[in-house]
Amino acid sequence: MLARVRRWGNSLAIRLRKSELEMAGVAEGDLVKIKIEKVAKGGGLDLSTLPGIRDPDPKASVNHDRYLYGARS
Repeated sequence: MLARVRRWGNSLAIRLRKSELEMAGVAEGDLVKIKIEKVAKGGGLDLSTLPGIRDPDPKASVNHDRYLYGARS
């Protein structure tokens, strides 16, 4: 999940989606551990290290990779 840091009074805050919190089993008052990583300018993630799917149909992998990583030159 990506979240944008916003000003909240004199502080900065990150809002988390209710659906994401429910999926993680997190409720108000729970103590959670958060790992913070700044995303590159432009909001893109480096997906080059992620593996593609393996499928007997070569078109399936090509279409899957294009969907995830965009068209390759």
